[in-house]
Amino acid sequence: MYTTYYGMSCNPFLKNESINYPFESIDYTQCINRFHYLKEIKGIGLFIGESGYGKTYVVRQFINSLNKDLYKVIYISAQKDMSVFDFFKILSDNLGLDVGACYKTDIYMNIQKEIKRITLKDKMQIIIIIDDAHLLTREILLNFKLFYDFDMDSRDYISLMLVGQPDLKQEIAKNIHTALKQRIIVNYTFEGLERDEVKRYITTRLNFANVNYELFEPEAYNALYSASNSSPRTLNILVINSLMLSFQNNLKTINSDIVMNAKNEMDA
Repeated sequence: MYTTYYGMSCNPFLKNESINYPFESIDYTQCINRFHYLKEIKGIGLFIGESGYGKTYVVRQFINSLNKDLYKVIYISAQKDMSVFDFFKILSDNLGLDVGACYKTDIYMNIQKEIKRITLKDKMQIIIIIDDAHLLTREILLNFKLFYDFDMDSRDYISLMLVGQPDLKQEIAKNIHTALKQRIIVNYTFEGLERDEVKRYITTRLNFANVNYELFEPEAYNALYSASNSSPRTLNILVINSLMLSFQNNLKTINSDIVMNAKNEMDA
């Protein structure tokens, strides 16, 4: 395969190869710093980005950085058509609560009691991260009051990170969500990889795979930036496809024509 052909010790553009060696792009640094800030001060944060911009990757790195003896992390990946009951049952399960035949008000009360118990008795901080939060229904968002309505709204007990696509921000901007919007203290939007970051990302990943020569020709980086639309996920796929095409054509370096052919195959 092309990894051997190009002297690569691994394929550094696969998901599993980048976990322990994150590329600290502007988005990565800005977002993870805000995660840690929100962790310290508690409250609600909104993190918005297009699909493939690396939101879940940053979430995963943040979770891996936490001391499990000090922080209880509840990660929920929202699903389309998730009901209010579905959502709060998942939350209850993560808190070790049995919903049973409880009424909604009882479920909310039990969740708040357990959050307070974990915080005050177990001395652990609760961090709730909701990924793909743009899939949450309006009804679920309206029930988020239980996350901030503690002790007559006098204290924050959790850090809540809402991570999703732009639709989420548009929904929260509506008047019906004023109470939630007013409590968002961190608001970050992913911009994607900048032009100079594309080359730095690729060379960093190649160095990780013990490739220390100029595998990509200069104009190829411009083509990769244009074709990837600033998306790290798309960039990874483009690079992998470019490597395969270049290998199949017995080329030792990758030029812009190869990149555009790889892009055309993706779009076919």
